Amino acid sequence: MSISRAQFLKSFGASVAGLAAGSGIASAAQALANKVATATPATAALPPVAGATPAAPVHFIGSGSGFGNRIAISFDDGPTPGVTEVVLDELKKRNIRSTFFMIGKRVVAAPDLAKRVLAEGHEVCNHTFNHLKLNSLPDQQVDWEIQKTQDTIGEVLNQKPAWLRPPYGAFRKNQMGIPVSKDLGVVFWSVDPRDWSQPGEAKIVDTILTETKPGSIILCHDLHKQTANCIGQVLDGLLARDFEFINMSEFLGQPFASRVA
Repeated sequence: MSISRAQFLKSFGASVAGLAAGSGIASAAQALANKVATATPATAALPPVAGATPAAPVHFIGSGSGFGNRIAISFDDGPTPGVTEVVLDELKKRNIRSTFFMIGKRVVAAPDLAKRVLAEGHEVCNHTFNHLKLNSLPDQQVDWEIQKTQDTIGEVLNQKPAWLRPPYGAFRKNQMGIPVSKDLGVVFWSVDPRDWSQPGEAKIVDTILTETKPGSIILCHDLHKQTANCIGQVLDGLLARDFEFINMSEFLGQPFASRVA
C-alpha cells in the first residue's frame, strides 16, 4: 500500500533520523519516468533474493537531527550535463557540501561528471539504475536495480554508496531487506519544491526557504535548468539563516558502520 506525499511529510517533517514510516510513497513524478529508458534484464533470469524480508524492524529516514542548525540538501536524477555543472559551481562558490543521488545509467553516460561531483567533496548515493517505481517490481528486479547501481558507481568512482533513495519515494517496508543486505540505508526527504515539474524558479526558491528548518533534508534535482538557475539564490537564503550544510552520511551517520568497518 502506498501513502501520499502529504502523509509522508506529515509523518516525517519533524522526525529525527531513524523514525519508522509507512510503506511506499505515491509521488506525483509520473511524468519524469518517461525521461529514463529501461535496461533491466528479464526477471525470470534472476535468482531469488536472499533476505528480502528483514529479520529485524527497519526504518525509513525522512529528516535528521537539527543539532547545530544542520540541514542536508540533495540532488536526484543526475548527473545531467549542462545542469549538474552549474549546481556544482554554485555549491563550490559557497563551500557547501551536498549529496547527489545518481541514476546508474546516467553515471555510465557521464562518468567524468560523476567523478567531478565526488572530487569536489560531495557524497554520491544510489538512485537505482533505471529510475523505476520499486514498489511495483518483484524483489529480483529491485535487487538488480540497486546492485547494478552499486556496481556502476563502484567501478566509476571506486567508492560504494551508503544510502539509497528510491525513485518517487516508492518503496515497501517488506522490500527493505534488499538494501539492508547491501549495507544501504534508505533515506527520503522532508522538503520538496517539486522542481522536477519545473514550477518556476521563484516557486522553487519560495518553497525551500519557507519549509526548511533545522534537521531538514531538502530534495532537489540536477535535471532541469530551472533548478540550476535558482540554486544560488536558494543557498544564499539558507546561509542567511545560519544553516549548516553537511552531506548525508555526516548528517545521519553511516547506516551500517559496524558491518562495513
